[in-house]
Amino acid sequence: MNARASARANAAALAIGAALLCTFIGFGVTLNPPGAVDRAGRALTGELPYVALVFTASCWWYVLVAFAVAGIAFAVAVPSWRARVAFSLVITLIGWQASDAVKNFFARPRPDYGILHIETSASYPSGHAMFAVVVYGLWSYYVATSGLPAGLRRALSVLLALWGVGVLWSRLALGAHYVTDLLGGVLFGIAMLALGTALAPEATRAPSKRAAVAAAENP
Repeated sequence: MNARASARANAAALAIGAALLCTFIGFGVTLNPPGAVDRAGRALTGELPYVALVFTASCWWYVLVAFAVAGIAFAVAVPSWRARVAFSLVITLIGWQASDAVKNFFARPRPDYGILHIETSASYPSGHAMFAVVVYGLWSYYVATSGLPAGLRRALSVLLALWGVGVLWSRLALGAHYVTDLLGGVLFGIAMLALGTALAPEATRAPSKRAAVAAAENP
């Protein structure tokens, strides 16, 4: 098995494992009342609520659409990034619709102590947690493996990763989700990224690395 086939197999295995674990947790939390971990998460509700609302708003649909428009403009201006931007857009859109379908399947009720922005959709898995992975986590990786100057690359990559963590925290601070909802959303996001990588591994590579791999495979 060559390196590309091995990488695709590993990504497929990760996608299957994350999806199965997400499903297992989903049945567990749907058939049982909130456990100790979920009850403990309530302690964060009410912490810096307006700061939490900013993090939460960064995953609302119109913000994501604005990001998509900016990404498309960037891809037009920098052709070497088109595959990465296209991968991000496709994964985000499919993940968005798929997570809504999974939410409707499990139909877990939201916590009854939400504040500021009360949501009525089902609770598991958290769509915001999924977006934290497939948007902010993915772009943190993109920046970390880009050709930007080292200092700027590290700073932006860490900022994006921390923003994703902030999104997760905000869902607890607003009482919008249980801890297990967030875990399920993270697993769902990992499954989506891994599946996409298994199907199109070249799309996630840095432009310079993609060119090097193509040159090595087509001497």
